[in-house]
Amino acid sequence: MKLHRSLRYWLLSALFVFGLAACSTPASEAPTVEVVEPTVAPATATSLPTLEPTATVIPTATAITLPEDLSVIPLVYGQMSGRPYAMMIDNHPDAYPQSGLNRASVVIEALAEYGVTRFMAIFPADITADDRPLGPVRSARLYFVQWAMGFGAFYVHAGGSPNGLALAESTNEIINLDALRGESSGYFFRVETAERFAPHNMYTSGAILKERADAETTPYSRTDVGYRYALPLPADQRGPAATISYYFLYDDAPVGWQYDPASNNYFRTRYGEVAIDEVTQAQLSTQNVVVIEVEEAPVEGDEKSRIDLKTVGSGKGIFYHDGLREEITWSKASESAPLQILAKDGSEVFFTAGQIWISAVPSLDNVSES
Repeated sequence: MKLHRSLRYWLLSALFVFGLAACSTPASEAPTVEVVEPTVAPATATSLPTLEPTATVIPTATAITLPEDLSVIPLVYGQMSGRPYAMMIDNHPDAYPQSGLNRASVVIEALAEYGVTRFMAIFPADITADDRPLGPVRSARLYFVQWAMGFGAFYVHAGGSPNGLALAESTNEIINLDALRGESSGYFFRVETAERFAPHNMYTSGAILKERADAETTPYSRTDVGYRYALPLPADQRGPAATISYYFLYDDAPVGWQYDPASNNYFRTRYGEVAIDEVTQAQLSTQNVVVIEVEEAPVEGDEKSRIDLKTVGSGKGIFYHDGLREEITWSKASESAPLQILAKDGSEVFFTAGQIWISAVPSLDNVSES
């Protein structure tokens, strides 16, 4: 199977050619934000795969201090400090391991083409302005631009599909930063090594992005961006250790998350192997896993077999947090509207304080749990 998979990705390559302390908020700077403390029913969590919801989160408006050991800065609704960055990050095998996914507030993963996925990592306006690399940066797709529009973001990419570029260059909902065009190219750099070669070697950094943001004269006026958060559930109310697995196109190319109740983290695997950050060499982890079903179809006549995803509308999904499972729906009312994750009653869900990882799969039948 490994030989078969390696051969597949070798053929695909022929077809188209950063632990936690790295971004932890120091104790003296731990933000106080308006989130909620969860009031939960007594835990009666059952083992996967039954996975019936076992905790009822009842929001109570309380100002709390977020945990000091968070590896990311949550995008708290109504409290955005400025325009976030939505960066396209490569997920071709020649791009492993990536740098900076562990620092993103939100990661959206979706198919690009040939069964290979791509990431859009959403970084907060106040990302640490240092020289740690972020990338490899890759190209735009129409549906990623539409998701970026929902954040009103700096859209960070290197080229893109014709329809993706057309939208990125024409909409006023984002600030377009294309590494391959015009003055934006000065905010990126390439790494040339035996392991890093074009097109999988384009990077930027928090310091560089901050420089670009400081030069921007268009004010950020969005008040509808961000998510709602709750403190992690106590250890005795979390679900049991479990594994979540899903695939996008090929069932022998799964993504996995292994839930650890002690740390309350979901640890990422890729094709059965540990997925790491290149800078820290630590395994990627998140506090919230959301899998949404999004309709996809090939772009007719596209010589590179690109696809489109129907991002405007709504659909079903699954939300994993604190070892628990909830059935949810996603909604995006227009290209410029935020991507919302909604509970069964139609209200917005409360994410566990930390990172949010959203995967858009063609079918929830591709998800398995154990």
